[in-house]
Amino acid sequence: MIRINLLPRDEQPAKARLAIPQLGALAPLALLLVVAVGVGGAWYYQSQQIKALNTVIAAEEAETRQLAPEIAKIQRLNQQRKDLNDRLDVITRLDADRYFRVHLMDELNRSLPEHMWLTRFEDVGSDEYTVEGVTFSNFLVSDFLQNVTESPYFASISLLVAEKGEIDKVRVVKFKAQAKAVRNAAPAPFEG
Repeated sequence: MIRINLLPRDEQPAKARLAIPQLGALAPLALLLVVAVGVGGAWYYQSQQIKALNTVIAAEEAETRQLAPEIAKIQRLNQQRKDLNDRLDVITRLDADRYFRVHLMDELNRSLPEHMWLTRFEDVGSDEYTVEGVTFSNFLVSDFLQNVTESPYFASISLLVAEKGEIDKVRVVKFKAQAKAVRNAAPAPFEG
């Protein structure tokens, strides 16, 4: 049977059509799908990276456990080497000081005028020394101080005390001075 619709077009019932959604309505859904795929891909990549790193860590820990005795031995040998070097440094310093003090004593001996005797030579620290002695005259003490001042082994010397005294009923002058030594002036150790 044929049907004819005589109603004006405005009033005609709408034909049932399959409506395709607008592209603008699908855009948020597509964007959400792209973000979900991106997040899922990143999660998968990161989980694979974590697995690979955990494998590397496990292998390195196993190697560390295997090499632990050798590492401990190397550390022990390094400590022994350090201790030995420290001892050698102390010996070298003592050896240098030994010759340095010999040169100081030699220089003091050269600086002594006749009729003067040293009774004490003491290291008081920081390359400073106390010198005590006996003579017959203040002039000889002055000569001694001048001679020591001119020496390349001493930077300075200062008289601390000069007093009259008596030894076996002989009048003497007892003196005490403090000298500052110069390490650079000492030559190399004696070669024998």
